Amino acid sequence: MRVAVADVGTNSSHLLIAEAMTAGEAGGYRVLDALKDRTRLGECLDSAGNVTPEGEDRLASALTRFRALAASAGVPEVHVSATSALREAPNGAAVAARMLSRTGVYPAIISGEREGELTYLGAAHAVELAPDNVLLDLGGGSLEFVRGDPAGARDVLSLPLGAIRMTRAHLPTDPAGRRELAALRAAVHAALAPHAARFRVRAGTRVVLSSGTAEAAAVAILARRGEQAQSVNGAGFSLAELGDLLEHVRGLRLAARARVPGLERRADTVVAGLATLHAALETLGAQDVTVSEGALREGMLIEELTRLQAYQSSISARQRSVLGTAERFGANLSHARQVAALARALLAALQAAGEPLGPDGEARSLLTAAGALHEVGQIVAQSAHHKHSAYLIRHAGLRGFTPREIEWIALLARYHRKSAPRPTHPDFAALSGPEQALLTRLVAVLRVADGLDRSHAGGVKVKALERRGGAWHLTVSGATPLDLEGARDKADIWTRAFGPLTLRTLT
Repeated sequence: MRVAVADVGTNSSHLLIAEAMTAGEAGGYRVLDALKDRTRLGECLDSAGNVTPEGEDRLASALTRFRALAASAGVPEVHVSATSALREAPNGAAVAARMLSRTGVYPAIISGEREGELTYLGAAHAVELAPDNVLLDLGGGSLEFVRGDPAGARDVLSLPLGAIRMTRAHLPTDPAGRRELAALRAAVHAALAPHAARFRVRAGTRVVLSSGTAEAAAVAILARRGEQAQSVNGAGFSLAELGDLLEHVRGLRLAARARVPGLERRADTVVAGLATLHAALETLGAQDVTVSEGALREGMLIEELTRLQAYQSSISARQRSVLGTAERFGANLSHARQVAALARALLAALQAAGEPLGPDGEARSLLTAAGALHEVGQIVAQSAHHKHSAYLIRHAGLRGFTPREIEWIALLARYHRKSAPRPTHPDFAALSGPEQALLTRLVAVLRVADGLDRSHAGGVKVKALERRGGAWHLTVSGATPLDLEGARDKADIWTRAFGPLTLRTLT
């Protein structure tokens, strides 16, 4: 089982390709490949904060490279999370949608809180945590604070204090002047002060830093001690050492800073980054910190692998045959799992509302299989892949299903996109009238489920489905604008089978 994830930040974009280790180790993985692209989106914003055409080109180039490298490793799709740069750009959602059409990869824009949760998960798998932990993750545009325990994040805060942002706002000259640096520190103190009590360091609290700036600081501080290390994961340093490093590099010009060990690639923003971290740590009362090389993309990777491993371990024997078939035909297992889960959730809500959807358990099993296999036809061709999927399902040798059930799975996959079932279609016409009505209703469920993961971000959850009068109202969480658009576009058969469908998303 292999997964590819990437994060798009203000300064750079990173790809990570890994495969699961032993089935018994949830989230355990081995890195196969990694790639960093210095997209520098923070440089490509106009006066209104919109991403410029140059920024879009840089991002498209990075995502195209990421997809090609993942494909060469046998991974059909890259899961991408976009952070501060796209999150805050007024045209961020439009840029993300254009990336899908240009590159086939959709950078799902995540909140600062979600970013903090995933970063904490990545750090938790990289360093030993204490019963109480405070994580600081400094990016180019934002600084996340997370308080948590070994089980996970408990409180998350995102503030616009990233290294690139603070450099532009407070350090216009090189080298930085003391007055400008003092203003930067004051800005950090002022922004954090209303929230400081939530993240104040207590007796026994472990403070963890996760960012390129933190890793660079660790390398520089170790060098100042006369130490060298292949990795800085787990390395520690004191607030005083960080302050000494800041004072040393503050007075250096750019070329000289670039010669300091560890600072070579971020010499232009490192003064603001170090000053921001120092001021934040000081405000929270931290004296010593531990550096984690596990960050956002590692958290994304662990979460996705854990989901897939849990899915594999929970399905029935015949659904394992479905999963094996999906893997054999190179299907996107993450998308398949998500569509199947959404279809089951919608089905359960409809049944709870009294909608007739066939014998208990049968519809659930058929939708689960069809959700997993609906795109296997892409191994033949993208064009008309729904028809190719139907053909492959009929001839794949699925175990544990009757010939009738296999035919229904094939038909569900056949109609998950494009035209609705029609009496002029021979395979559909071969069904009885009641069977045609039931299949159409199941197709309606599958199409909406597929639309709800149009972004392939895998974040949507069904929260409620209510019938009011003759219409249905679906509430979901975690949906991107593309997911909502996809569900609305694919609700045509739902409207015919059940009645009009409206959607709303929880923030």
